[in-house]
Amino acid sequence: MKYGCCIHPDFIKSEEKYLSLFKTLAQAGFDYVELPFFTLSQLTNDELEKLKNALQVIPCKACNVFFPPGLTLVGPEMDMKGIRTYLERMLPLAADLSVETLVFGNGGARRIPEEQDPTAIWDDLCKIVEEMEIHAKKEGITIAVEPLNTTETNMITSYSEAVRLTEGLVHVTAMIDSYHTAVNGQTYDDVYMYPKSLGHLHTAYPTGRMVPSPQDDMSLYADFVKMVKDMGYRGKISVEGALRSIESVAIAAEYKACIDTLKHLLGDCEKQKRKAVAHGI
Repeated sequence: MKYGCCIHPDFIKSEEKYLSLFKTLAQAGFDYVELPFFTLSQLTNDELEKLKNALQVIPCKACNVFFPPGLTLVGPEMDMKGIRTYLERMLPLAADLSVETLVFGNGGARRIPEEQDPTAIWDDLCKIVEEMEIHAKKEGITIAVEPLNTTETNMITSYSEAVRLTEGLVHVTAMIDSYHTAVNGQTYDDVYMYPKSLGHLHTAYPTGRMVPSPQDDMSLYADFVKMVKDMGYRGKISVEGALRSIESVAIAAEYKACIDTLKHLLGDCEKQKRKAVAHGI
């Protein structure tokens, strides 16, 4: 299993900030960073080259916040031409950065307006993921549709919905975020029903959406940890939560405690992986 950390868009605007953060995360023991994808589309060629060089410290294996604000994804004003152009331009960039997984969240952009027919919005999303499949296949990238909590969107708020949306596709799959699952009061039963569709994971302490800490109530992670272990999941898991600290020294310690907490919680998964490798599975 590989452990990553989601980076806030503000950090990518400052070379000094993201380089310092990359070093801190690498030293803490994270395997990769998960960058905001739309932010990359706003960088100049020179800025992208600097970012690419900085990623030698710690690789970017995943990105989230797929589409930029202002690009209409669903409804009568759906900008399919703009969506296609964005995919044609940005997925080769993701491949060039060695990104493996792109997360499609964008809850507000996929929300069903009160006056719109949900079926029509669903059809729009189907068109988008089908277009994603074409470009993801070409670049050898996986795109994971993220179910969000109902305070952020009213479309794709469960794992089973994400699975249904991506049915029949190979390079576009579903994922789970333990925070959204907890906020929605959901279980992981759907994951057990569709285990092969689990393409990526996000996690955070559900109370306050904080990064995991040894001071957390570990019982709140129990169902998520059990699901991960039961699935024999061997992919990437990204922390997407806020820090409790603001001082650089405390931040470094908090990230170290975060990764140690995750590895403690999911330690059996690592043992299962080593056992499987030893048996040639």
